[in-house]
Amino acid sequence: MTPEESSTITTDAVLAEIARVLRDELQLAKEVKPSDDLAADLQLDSVSLLTLVVELENRFRVALNEADAADIHTVTELAALVVRRANEST
Repeated sequence: MTPEESSTITTDAVLAEIARVLRDELQLAKEVKPSDDLAADLQLDSVSLLTLVVELENRFRVALNEADAADIHTVTELAALVVRRANEST
């Protein structure tokens, strides 16, 4: 991803990538909604969450840390965090 692309990361792009990772990498058959809770609705365990985070970090060239995890419960919150981190690095 070029620097120009990182400044144009949108919530919709991150939501689409989250859905792709859940479907393709984690074989989640359920349709993912932005309001879904990562643990309760999608039933992601720590390994699945780690896989999702690493894929998002690689795709969007951001760093997410453990301190961020305390405030993240839904797909929307995760997408917003990725967008925020991407904007901080530009």
